Amino acid sequence: MKNQEKTVLVLSIVAIILLLSISLAAIILDDGGDPYTYATPRGEAVDLYGGHGPYKYDNIYKAITFRSFDWVNLVVVLPLFLLGQSLYRRRQLRGQLLLAALFTYLAYIYLIGVVGNAFNGLFLGWIVLFSIGLLGLYQILSEINFAALPQKLADYFPRKPVAIYLVSVAVILLAQYLAEVITAYTTGDPPTSLDHYTTLELAALELGVMIPLHMFSGLSLWKQRASGYLLSAILAFATSMVFVALSVSLLLMYFSYGRGDTFDMAITMIIALVASGFSILVFRQVKH
Repeated sequence: MKNQEKTVLVLSIVAIILLLSISLAAIILDDGGDPYTYATPRGEAVDLYGGHGPYKYDNIYKAITFRSFDWVNLVVVLPLFLLGQSLYRRRQLRGQLLLAALFTYLAYIYLIGVVGNAFNGLFLGWIVLFSIGLLGLYQILSEINFAALPQKLADYFPRKPVAIYLVSVAVILLAQYLAEVITAYTTGDPPTSLDHYTTLELAALELGVMIPLHMFSGLSLWKQRASGYLLSAILAFATSMVFVALSVSLLLMYFSYGRGDTFDMAITMIIALVASGFSILVFRQVKH
């Protein structure tokens, strides 16, 4: 086994152990919160999660969202890591793509956590998971033969539907975040999702990284470029896991706290279903 392959396996093992430990700790320490109203320096009243758990200083939406990620980590992400490791040990492309998507998920979610959530006892662990995500993704990408990738996919790979899906996700997210930011500019009021935080870290990450990546990968896939095949596979997997967790959080918000918009909930769940469907399709069409 090459040193590069050993590095990927070691990183994935550490990720599994750390993700299991941190997710279990967050679930065990969470006491359900004790919401209370807090007056922000901007003069707005926001509801914080409260209680004594790790998310006590976050707003209710962000606390519920990361609670959902903790459960999705245990139920979905960890089993996929074990499957990805098994396939990777057999030197299958499916294993490479699955691990690349999982490392992308770690880097994305825990970058949001370390720069966006209120400081808590999980901070250092989140930093390590973010770092593992970046390093693991780099290692996987450096060993994939880009030029040969299109030939390793089945002839009936759903290229155009996946390309349309990726561009559609980019357009939907672009409209969502630009609408919030531009409305804040024109009205002079704080963005609706800012609450007691200092900036819109999620909007920055989406507008600056994820939306351009989705748009680029969709257009590249439409033009049958190797980069499009690779990015579409990774983004389909990673996006499905993120939106499954977001769907769970919105359902919890709606039924447990009576908050949320049914339209936003429906859109999120539709994206989660579509992303999961394309993930399965892509996974099935990849040749060994």
